[in-house]
Amino acid sequence: MKKKVLFIILPVILILLIGVVVFLNLNSFQVKNFKDTLEIPYNTTFHADTGTVCFGNKFKCHEVKVTKTGEIDTSKIGTYEIKYTYTYKNKSLTKNQIIKVIDNINPIITLPDQEFIGCPNKQDLKFEATAYDEYDGDLTANIIETINDNKVTFKVSDSSGNTAEITKDITYLDNASPIITLNGERTLYVNLNGKYQEQGATAEDNCDGNITNKIVTSGTVNTSTPGEYQITYEVTDSAGNKTSLVRKIFVYAKNNYNAPSGKSIYLTFDDGPGPYTGKLLDVLKKYEVPATFFVTNQSLTKNYDNMILRAYNEGHTIGLHTNTHNYNIYQNSDTYFADLYAIQAKVQRITGYTSMIIRFPGGSSNTISMNYDHGTKIMSELTKAVEAKGFRYFDWNISSGDAGETTSTAQVVKNITSNLGNGSTYMVLQHDIKGFSVNAVEEVIKYALAKGYTFRAITMETPTVHHRINN
Repeated sequence: MKKKVLFIILPVILILLIGVVVFLNLNSFQVKNFKDTLEIPYNTTFHADTGTVCFGNKFKCHEVKVTKTGEIDTSKIGTYEIKYTYTYKNKSLTKNQIIKVIDNINPIITLPDQEFIGCPNKQDLKFEATAYDEYDGDLTANIIETINDNKVTFKVSDSSGNTAEITKDITYLDNASPIITLNGERTLYVNLNGKYQEQGATAEDNCDGNITNKIVTSGTVNTSTPGEYQITYEVTDSAGNKTSLVRKIFVYAKNNYNAPSGKSIYLTFDDGPGPYTGKLLDVLKKYEVPATFFVTNQSLTKNYDNMILRAYNEGHTIGLHTNTHNYNIYQNSDTYFADLYAIQAKVQRITGYTSMIIRFPGGSSNTISMNYDHGTKIMSELTKAVEAKGFRYFDWNISSGDAGETTSTAQVVKNITSNLGNGSTYMVLQHDIKGFSVNAVEEVIKYALAKGYTFRAITMETPTVHHRINN
């Protein structure tokens, strides 16, 4: 019986062994470590991961040829597919691999390197922060700001769900003063016995917002008395910060140029007439202010002879400056007087008036004459010679700065008004060929009238204003 069983079992075992040997020697593609899905960060270099593949069996496996189909753009997040084909002789195997390009980098929140200050009333709390993501770029608009008591939290997420969060302390403090804005001009002028209309102001505070209703106004304007008046606007915010602003109002009377004495201003204009002289004459006429024009006959002025006649007819003094305004007239006495008599003749021809009032080109203190006089000290000679011939020369004691120092109307006004003091005679130098300087005249007139000055034109009896001779 035992022999019969062995006879049956042994063949079966033999058959199984033969099957195992045949199986182990069976040739096929042997694949190890191949990943069906891979994740890689964006903007990195993709390296093909083909796993380990050969063709053969457990005892002997041959190297195979691998080809890849499909492309990956690692600069763009997304899902891509790569197909690998393994080839050995006439055998081939294809495997697909899914590549996921991902963003796994958190955005960056940047805060200013300073203390976070908030209003004590916690109104309109908004703090500065920026956010940037390597993939999405600027995420500042996506920042979520959360305020909880004395802390503020900034949180932002990118398109891939990566999140950044920063918390910072808040100091509640208001040390900024409100801002007052005047309605209308800060300096106003009102005619004597005219009406002053209060224009008011507005106030804004960084924490309280609009606090115009808290403005306290003080001061009065008496339009029946010439002079300078002030209206003060004051406002205080809820934290006690205070701001005040002053508006100046000048009440001025009509110019009384017949007044026998008092503080006098002589507006004088050199180098004209020119394209702005007509506008200047309109302003002078409006305020009944006489002035003095030291005229020339240079190329710029030749088309404005009618302005000389108009100025003369409207009561202004026509003085003599120079015919050519060329400094070579200072070569000697003869060249100077030839030029002077030429401009005198022109004025006489236009007006019928023989002017004997003069201003030297550059003033009597000029030093440019030294370039032409060959060392003869021509200015010392001429200042005596003109008076010996009956002329009177006038310099100035206030310069508007319009000859080269500034081109600003406001600065011209300041240069003139800031130099007015308690003296009795002020002679102002301006040029009516400078539009910005002409534009300053009206405000100068109103300011000076409110300060009690009288405007006059130079006459042969006017006190002289002379410079020190420099030669």
